[in-house]
Amino acid sequence: MFTLRLFPVLFLLPAIAGQAFLPASAVAQASTGTWTFAVSGDSRNCGDFVMPAIAAKVKAENDAFYWHLGDFRWISSPDQDLLAMLPGGSQLSKSDYQKRAWDDFLEHQMASFGSFPVFLGRGNHETVPTMTRDGYIAKFSNFLTRPEIEAQRKVDGDAAGAVQPWYHWTRDGVDFITLDNASKDEFSDAQLHWLRSVLDRDLAPQSGIHTIVAGMHEGLPHSTTSNHAMDDWDLGIRTGELVYTWMFDAQAAGKHVYILASHSHFYSPNIFNTPYWKQHSTTVVPGIIIGSAGAHRYQLPKEVDKASKTDIYGYLQGTVHADGTIDFVLHELSERDLVESKWPNAPLDAIHECFIHNSDDAGK
Repeated sequence: MFTLRLFPVLFLLPAIAGQAFLPASAVAQASTGTWTFAVSGDSRNCGDFVMPAIAAKVKAENDAFYWHLGDFRWISSPDQDLLAMLPGGSQLSKSDYQKRAWDDFLEHQMASFGSFPVFLGRGNHETVPTMTRDGYIAKFSNFLTRPEIEAQRKVDGDAAGAVQPWYHWTRDGVDFITLDNASKDEFSDAQLHWLRSVLDRDLAPQSGIHTIVAGMHEGLPHSTTSNHAMDDWDLGIRTGELVYTWMFDAQAAGKHVYILASHSHFYSPNIFNTPYWKQHSTTVVPGIIIGSAGAHRYQLPKEVDKASKTDIYGYLQGTVHADGTIDFVLHELSERDLVESKWPNAPLDAIHECFIHNSDDAGK
């Protein structure tokens, strides 16, 4: 088991026995200028109405890819968007709903993107019984084995290893790392060992990596959203603290580092600007919550940054600059955006209901 260090110092694991750490520059290209990507999470409940609008926007903006941080469908109960698009009078048992839930995500959310690149992360609702990790890997294998991911696995010397919900890929000197903290057995030793090897390669001289973006479902511990994050279980606290510290170490070593999560159904920047992390590190790592892709929207905790927003649908657009810095801007969607991108069988009254009332504040 990895040992948590309370104060950040650079920590490099030796190479895994029998595996040479190849430079990430083997797949990381030199930066060619400014470009953009999009990210959000939590598309349960009303995502069949929201995600087509996100897809239309990111394709029109010519973003490089869209990154979904988990919670595709509600699983514990049928999503209201799915029910609204059933033929009139149709009923679904919980069992029947669960059998079709992930297919519905593919048919009414992912299909909106067509051939546009999409990367998926695993959320806690992907673990609600009867859903399993193995079932997730099997159902979404086409996303977990995208050409960018497989090319990176070859460079990492991991091409023969099992496909996992965690993976990474690089583009123009930026390492995008998808982590899996959807279940209470994470972060596991296996995932931590993998992550440490990825960071060691990124930190190696001549790696070609100047920026690290870590995306995951639940926020790391001691953030402004700690009431709904990895703070909820002991292993999550211990291993989440370790992962944050590793990210801080990378930042202290000169990399541009950003940590993105969803799970809380709102937008909130500067989530690690908290007394805990300011006490344990000189400069906190930039962190953002973006859980606004269709899920029932939460009230904002009192501790969050003043720029936070809820009762919205939207996504982050990240603009990558030639020096490796990334600016993140919230793109909000209007009800008109949802209507213009809707499926033919999506009722307008159901879209309106989702836009107005899918919220802790039912009186909005």
